[in-house]
Amino acid sequence: MCNWQDKTVVKRGGRRITLPHSVFQNACRIIWQSAQQKRLISYSDVEKQLKRLGHRKINRGTIGDIVGEVSVQVSQVTNPSIYPSAIVVHKGDKSIGVGFWGVDTGTNPPSKVPPNQQKDALLQYQNEVFNKPWDCNC
Repeated sequence: MCNWQDKTVVKRGGRRITLPHSVFQNACRIIWQSAQQKRLISYSDVEKQLKRLGHRKINRGTIGDIVGEVSVQVSQVTNPSIYPSAIVVHKGDKSIGVGFWGVDTGTNPPSKVPPNQQKDALLQYQNEVFNKPWDCNC
């Protein structure tokens, strides 16, 4: 079962921002909907949709933490692990965030992939997000 909890993230300069558990659940649902359509989704689109749902503390500085927490939670309850943040990309160049390769939970964590294998591994992670069963009601 996912353990959605309020979470405090520390940003540059030591600024602390507490995000409610609902922001992580809603982000998961947004990513899941994109996965059902087999489409990548941008960080900015996730951010906009969260703001439409009433989450106000969301910005470029927090969205990576939010998306990363979705992967942490889902990877812990899927076997083999699914990492939803694999389909969340930067709008311009469609690259994933730098934090993705630091995720160290689940059965096949991105943090264990050697740099020279990341391109192929990312395609596999994305394929699993698109094609294997997972949801946010965990």
